[in-house]
Amino acid sequence: MRFGFYINPAARLRDPEKPITPEPAVIASLAISAGADMIVAGWIPSGWQIGERELRLTSELIHSDLVILTPLKQELVEQTVKFRPHSVILVASGWDGTRDFRHVQPEVDAEDLSSVSAAYRAAGVGVSALVEPDMNALKNIARCGLNGVVIDASEYAAAGTDEEAEAALHRLEDAALASHKFGLITGAGHGLDYNNVAPLAAIKYFEEVYIGRAIVARALLHGIERAVTEMISTFNRYK
Repeated sequence: MRFGFYINPAARLRDPEKPITPEPAVIASLAISAGADMIVAGWIPSGWQIGERELRLTSELIHSDLVILTPLKQELVEQTVKFRPHSVILVASGWDGTRDFRHVQPEVDAEDLSSVSAAYRAAGVGVSALVEPDMNALKNIARCGLNGVVIDASEYAAAGTDEEAEAALHRLEDAALASHKFGLITGAGHGLDYNNVAPLAAIKYFEEVYIGRAIVARALLHGIERAVTEMISTFNRYK
């Protein structure tokens, strides 16, 4: 299982009026040194958390896969590919770069997904989208020509009881299997932490997992390298 470290929670620690430290590119480099396979950076042109400077520095420093999480908008394709990402993760078009992002709705967004996916793939950039663990959503993603999906794990992460968590985990398992059968690269993210990632990591068909906030929170106590190493150890025990 490949691990993507989502850098934006670290960037949120900066003062928006003096966005100097912490430097996201340095934190990204430390995360890669600790074993992360990819750095995920949420970006829009007007965003202050991660700007063009941060993306360029990160791309130069990490010497590994840079994944840009960005809204489903045709007009952002040209601006995004200039950073030469390995791939992009598309989220709902209304994401403003600060609030929590939302999944795309393939039934509604099919036309945009097809055209945006084609544009990224023509530029040599892989394309995934954040979607619900829903069979129809996954089927439509495959029809739209994307390379993969990131299945939204927020329902599982927010479960209040063991029974709710088990039911949500079963839905994730079914979705991962369906995604695999559709030939999609299958990832999971949104709300995962040290307490809930292991059962998800044990699901056979998940190939990638994306986590940020939980690692940044632990890093405040232990440092980013240790926090990343502990997260990787947590889910690797169940491979």
